[in-house]
Amino acid sequence: MRKDIFKLLVRQFMEKDLSQVKERDFSLPLAPDKVISIVGMRRTGKTCLLYLLARQLRESIPRENIVYVNFEDDRLFPLELGDMDHLVQAYYELFPHKREEQVHFLFDEIQNVPHWETFIRRLQDTENCQICITGSSSRLLGKEIATALRGRTLTYELFPLSFSEFLTFKGVEYVPYSPRSESEVKHVFAEYVERGGFPEVVNYEEDLLFRTLKEYLDMIIYKDIVERYKVTNLFVIRYLMHYLIRNMANLVSPGKLFNDLKSQGLKISKNTVYNYISFMEEAFALFLSLCGHLPCVRSGETPKKSM
Repeated sequence: MRKDIFKLLVRQFMEKDLSQVKERDFSLPLAPDKVISIVGMRRTGKTCLLYLLARQLRESIPRENIVYVNFEDDRLFPLELGDMDHLVQAYYELFPHKREEQVHFLFDEIQNVPHWETFIRRLQDTENCQICITGSSSRLLGKEIATALRGRTLTYELFPLSFSEFLTFKGVEYVPYSPRSESEVKHVFAEYVERGGFPEVVNYEEDLLFRTLKEYLDMIIYKDIVERYKVTNLFVIRYLMHYLIRNMANLVSPGKLFNDLKSQGLKISKNTVYNYISFMEEAFALFLSLCGHLPCVRSGETPKKSM
């Protein structure tokens, strides 16, 4: 039964039309004997990047040599490590002659497979294949992939749309020395600054936009921070997240944040504040830039800029 489901998924993707997937300014070079892994914040387009890779591969190799599986497909639940053997068997039963050729395995949300790393290592060792994986930042980070695959991987981080990509998604082309084009680009830039670069929401109406972005934020807090790191003080993590978002690109002192929380009667250590901020960085929710060269450094504490 499980093998039949995998055969269906393999066939479905081979028939999938990928012509409408929008291009990204992202290079994904393949390397022999290396697993390519893509990590990044939720909803930044990791699945679409696999689609783009598959579309590119279709230009030079048969579709039958490309196997894409999304392990968040409900037809596969519940997943066990042993099911992965059924996947490989199902593919080669469909195309037994492909054992003599290189096959590209594209595995989306691989973290849903328990002990996935042991399967990936064995597949790479025993089959003539190139493997590309993506994973949710809540369970699969770059450093974890490197540890799990023991130097066998090249990891790439995918971020939200750049402004150039945003223009492409909006269907706007910049024409040099054109006053009309320049005005249009400036208008779209103001929209980009306000909306951000998540691909899904580029053309959403304002109400739907903010509702969706709120869902993104809640998902990051609960899935990528609270569940992952077993955070028990939900109020503090939400307070810090909202404070840092509101103070984007401003100087932030973790010591001051600790004092602010303490003044509210919360029993929390300074180390906890540092840890929570670190968790946000691990989830790609924010980036901190050290400002140790500034004259405002006191008491050995280095202010940071929230980016």
